[in-house]
Amino acid sequence: MNLSPRATQYHKTLQRDPEWTCDHEKVTKYLLGQGIPEAAYLAKFQVHYSGLELTIKGKRGHGFHAWLFSKEQIEKNLPLDFIEAGNQKLLLSGDHQTAQFRFYMTLAGEICTLDDDDLPNILHESFEKMLESYALRNEIADWKENPSYFHVKAPQKLSDWLGMDFKLLRYCTGKYDTWWTNRDLIAVKGVWLDRPEFFFHVYGKKLADCNELVEQLKAEGILG
Repeated sequence: MNLSPRATQYHKTLQRDPEWTCDHEKVTKYLLGQGIPEAAYLAKFQVHYSGLELTIKGKRGHGFHAWLFSKEQIEKNLPLDFIEAGNQKLLLSGDHQTAQFRFYMTLAGEICTLDDDDLPNILHESFEKMLESYALRNEIADWKENPSYFHVKAPQKLSDWLGMDFKLLRYCTGKYDTWWTNRDLIAVKGVWLDRPEFFFHVYGKKLADCNELVEQLKAEGILG
């Protein structure tokens, strides 16, 4: 997918560790040698994103270091360190500054953790969706937010209810996370890091508006 203008500009500002980068020809040859012929997204990630440090201005502890293959791993043709989970092969794809989870990438490019049953818990359909969410959160870093993350009891009802007065932020929204805005508020439904269920979080220009929205959704039986 193409990045939004917001994410494109954000991408340009990020620091990147050169030890986790390489050109397309080298990584494609490496993957073929490892018996992974259908790995177009892995090659794309390695060329464009591996080594990036995703950050949010003024928000310490929210950083994410994205990586896949090191230069040494490719140059020495070291074996890939896959794990098998839920009939899928997963590769470690980065680490979060504070979240105590391992982050993986499927061969299709989905970003995931492992749930309590050691099955893939998909968070984002692609790294681009993750990058879009960071770019948005960086842009609204000075907004207020309700500090809590709420369990979504009725996901479809949440979409229907917000759909009456909010619009979708399409660049950020994917198969596993949904973002809405009404200009004064930005709300997100995402997947919990430890389980394939949804959370709700809200940002706003005024904290009172964030809290009011949460209370309305609780009253509708949408949030727990």
